[in-house]
Amino acid sequence: MNFEDDIEDAIICPNCNHEQELHVTPTVNVTLDPEMKEKVLSGEIFLFTCENCGFSGYAGFPFIYEDKETNGGFLIYMEPGCEDREVGVDGDVADQVLLQNMTMRLVTTINELKEKIFIFEAGLDDRVVELFKMLSLSKMKADEASQIPDELRFSKMDTIDGEEKIFFAAFADEQYLGVLELPYALYQSCLITGEPIWDYPVNECGMVDQKWILDRLQSGITENADSECDLDCGGDCDCCGK
Repeated sequence: MNFEDDIEDAIICPNCNHEQELHVTPTVNVTLDPEMKEKVLSGEIFLFTCENCGFSGYAGFPFIYEDKETNGGFLIYMEPGCEDREVGVDGDVADQVLLQNMTMRLVTTINELKEKIFIFEAGLDDRVVELFKMLSLSKMKADEASQIPDELRFSKMDTIDGEEKIFFAAFADEQYLGVLELPYALYQSCLITGEPIWDYPVNECGMVDQKWILDRLQSGITENADSECDLDCGGDCDCCGK
């Protein structure tokens, strides 16, 4: 993972296969350039238009998003198609020490990048959010809900009628189903239920997703832990060991 200035990169249009040079910004520090945050969240920074056919879309390229102030600071590295679960930090020793004291994550898509930003800005732990999503999906399957999403993406926290809520965008086969609203208290239950997992370190710039949670649960870390599921998965939950 390298920090670089703006560069030119080659991109192939998915519509007509035309190859062209694209000016990209591979590194954004929103502490120094706050206006860049909206360009990332809106997708503007990734937008390109084919000079041959006029097709417009989003270009995926290695990208670093850094926020040195919000909730202790965090860094997210996006590398499309990355097969590694962790990537190292390049640069001088001082930079590496500074970064190692920050929360660092690896993602592979623009949507994953945005979700991590939303999670960390809300002051939440993305590891707990992943466990929360897993248990919520298991409960919906156990309840045989009419529409069962296969993916939940964190969108925001808000207070409704005096109660703190967490909102997820729900998707099935990449089709948007709607918003799932859940009590923040369930997030706190996941924090307690999964407590042995949080002792497992995230080394370097690591990928924290559903696989990360499953690997931790299946590694034996929770063998001696209380396996009671506060979300009441109905005994059909692969994630909590019931």
